[in-house]
Amino acid sequence: DKTGTLTRNRMAVAALQVGEQALEIDGLGEAALPEPFHELLEFAVLASEIDPHDPMEQAFHRFAGEQLADTEHLHPQWALAQEYELSPRLMAMSHLWHGAAGSADVVATKGAPEAIADLCHLEPAARAQLATQADAMADRGLRALGVAKARHREHAAHPQDQHDFDFDFVGLIGLADPLRPQVPQAVAACRRAGIRVIMITGDHPRTASAIAAQAGIDDKAQVITGAELADLDAAALAQRLRRVNVFARVKPQQKLALIEALKAGGDIVAMTG
Repeated sequence: DKTGTLTRNRMAVAALQVGEQALEIDGLGEAALPEPFHELLEFAVLASEIDPHDPMEQAFHRFAGEQLADTEHLHPQWALAQEYELSPRLMAMSHLWHGAAGSADVVATKGAPEAIADLCHLEPAARAQLATQADAMADRGLRALGVAKARHREHAAHPQDQHDFDFDFVGLIGLADPLRPQVPQAVAACRRAGIRVIMITGDHPRTASAIAAQAGIDDKAQVITGAELADLDAAALAQRLRRVNVFARVKPQQKLALIEALKAGGDIVAMTG
């Protein structure tokens, strides 16, 4: 498993994208975060837990605390009214907040870029632009997340489904989770010992490919996604497993299916993470 095993599981905000405007955090230095990116960070925090344990959400809170203190973009006084959880069907989560009395409720969502594009009903051109920007982040090994916002009439019944909100796309956030420094040497040692290393992750395929190259698992990685796995029968899966070492956008139950397929082919399998 990639996150926390091959990587440090210490997320940090590395890149922001709002429309055509891109910002590399390393290049920010001591300068203040430019205003066009304030709303993106604001809604990333609103779509996160109030007291997060997830390293990604901790990164949002930490960066917002550094960059948005004493601005109108932090809302400790707001009340969380409803949470819409991530699901295998929709890789996005939303929070509905009660803000100031007499004003509309606020909805914030974050998730896989393709899921956010779906929630926002983006036109083909905007969807293609989003995919290109997300792919550029993923090619650098960053985890790309989309962020969106909506309003909901105060005191109105809460929708049961995230699709019932009228979302507007806000932007993309790229998060870095550095590789553990000892990983390439460990992977090389495994290879010398005749042990094949396979990487499984829920991340974007391009992120998975970039991390696999950094780790020395596969520098020209073929990647199979969870959606592709779902369409493979046992024979086709066994054939693909002979030559593919990187799996992305994989659900937890699919990780078990991969292990069982390897064992069925006669392999001795150890799983970490």
